[in-house]
Amino acid sequence: MKSLAELIFPSRCIGCSQLGVSICSTCRKSWHSHIYHRNIKVLDKSYPVISAIEYSPIASRVLLRAKEANQEAADQLLVSALSHSLRYFLKNFGFGDLVPIPSRRSATRKRGRDFMQEISGSVAKNESIKSLQILQHQRAVRDQSQLNSQQRSRNIAGAFSTSFNLAEVRDSGNIGPLIIVDDLVTTGATLAEAIRALRTAGFPVLGAVTGAVANPYD
Repeated sequence: MKSLAELIFPSRCIGCSQLGVSICSTCRKSWHSHIYHRNIKVLDKSYPVISAIEYSPIASRVLLRAKEANQEAADQLLVSALSHSLRYFLKNFGFGDLVPIPSRRSATRKRGRDFMQEISGSVAKNESIKSLQILQHQRAVRDQSQLNSQQRSRNIAGAFSTSFNLAEVRDSGNIGPLIIVDDLVTTGATLAEAIRALRTAGFPVLGAVTGAVANPYD
């Protein structure tokens, strides 16, 4: 059955659509894991953000295929990149549970899944740690992709809350320090808002990991 499916729907490169493997050797050069370290300041503290892939047209296509097309091969590329970022983070900044950035409700309905929750769960399983669904949207926000830096900050400010606070689970001992997970960091506004919401609820936050990073040398 698999061979028949491959004849009818042959594999194409996610980056350039040429026939063959899920990502060709040429496009793989733009999706090759490194370590990019940025810091974002939230309130009175600076937090490390570790990413694996420099954003590019190829990276954009991979993320889009994973996020909007539910393409398994693209999901696996993103999981691999996030796992690379996470292993570096755990070694250098400490262990913690993962907390994915929540998708907008409209996006979840459209995609049929909470994209980052699913991806974060796969990464957590690979690294034998937990992925916790703590963050949630408490008001509607616009899609950030077409907004500039100031617009992103205004759009996302105060948008997240937590489904419970640390005091409610303090005695259970089941939640440790937290590491935020997202597919891409651009200005850092979304990660900063997530850190703010978690800190407001009393949770200790170590930093964040992402699959890709725009402007990694800022």
